[in-house]
Amino acid sequence: MTSQTRRVPLEDHVADAVALLGAVRGTEVIALAGRAVGRVAASPLRALVDVPGVDNSQMDGFAVASTDLADLGAESVLDLPLGPTIAAGDAPSALAGGTARPIMTGAPLPDGADLVIPVEESADGRFPGPGAAAVRLAPGAVTPGRFVRRRGSDTRRGDSILREGRVLTPPRIAHLAACGLREAEVLARPRTLVLSTGSEVLPAATGATAEPAPGTLFDANGPGLAAALAEAGAEVVHTAAVPDDAAALHAHLQQMVRAEDAELVVTSGGVSRGAFEVVRQAAELPGVELSFPSLALQPGGPQGIGTLTVDGRRVPWLAFPGNPVSALLSCELLARPALGAPPRRRLRLPLRLEGEESSPEHLDQYRRAHVLPSGAVRLAGGASSHLIGGYAAADALVLVPRGTAVLRDGDLLETLLLPGGDA
Repeated sequence: MTSQTRRVPLEDHVADAVALLGAVRGTEVIALAGRAVGRVAASPLRALVDVPGVDNSQMDGFAVASTDLADLGAESVLDLPLGPTIAAGDAPSALAGGTARPIMTGAPLPDGADLVIPVEESADGRFPGPGAAAVRLAPGAVTPGRFVRRRGSDTRRGDSILREGRVLTPPRIAHLAACGLREAEVLARPRTLVLSTGSEVLPAATGATAEPAPGTLFDANGPGLAAALAEAGAEVVHTAAVPDDAAALHAHLQQMVRAEDAELVVTSGGVSRGAFEVVRQAAELPGVELSFPSLALQPGGPQGIGTLTVDGRRVPWLAFPGNPVSALLSCELLARPALGAPPRRRLRLPLRLEGEESSPEHLDQYRRAHVLPSGAVRLAGGASSHLIGGYAAADALVLVPRGTAVLRDGDLLETLLLPGGDA
């Protein structure tokens, strides 16, 4: 059997990751007025009230009955006696027949009125002064319902207003609040440790730090994965870079799981088949249960998945490859669905190429790309997994599916839209 036939399909590994993290995907109830934005709804929500709650005015103007305007012709004006002014927040009231009532935007429409004449469409173009007994109305549209917001025209009591799995955005939070809700059940944020492995890895530079010594590099995976995991719904409580020492990695993880009450471990590096694969070596130590499937995926083929047992508690462990694009893509394709993050929007878009490009036929390949104003996509940077600059500039990922050996201009390919990216 060849190494190609032993490769695990991405969808199978995603299912394994979802099952593994199922134990830490709890829920909590949070106030919408707090830090609710970006959280994911854990249960469906329904409106508690009608929105609007009453028929009300869309404009500052005069509440009238259309039947009282029957004599308002194209060349005539009509004087109507004035009733009391209605302000937003006033209790519902009534309109006496043959009269007009000044009404403010959002104020409840009085019983008997069926339209609002905007103040600028009155003969004087303004509200009458104190003590005025009547308003003069000029010719205009007198269609019943004009400038009236009907009760429940936005949302009805009992309507489904947020589905399970939808992210809480500012407009959705505003809608929930308008419908009478003050809190929502959301997915909990698992307390997560993020470790970058490799004796060559240095903490990220700060200020005017000198260039790293030859053979070493600054840690991109720690900050990048921490940000990606936070966006996907994790609470990152610790990040660190650790050398290629399995015992030190094992001890560090045990210490931090206890100190931070961690519920998830995510590491990068040490999962390939080299001589210093520290995560593979740590898998031989007590309390570690990891398997290392090779996915039918590029970049991101080498993976690790399993648990670390600390004080009798089994903590899920996702082990990603060490190259920064591979690590971030693994987080995008595996950790996001496992954490319950809403899926990215996917479109089938035409590819724009200057010439043919090859693709490994036995793998799902994800290429970084720009979405063009035309609606097509153009590949950004090369396919190599160390080219983090191309990923940083991309606003999409193009899936080149298994079975594709050659990419041609105009090919329609599934495209995942990403936040950010250059214009």
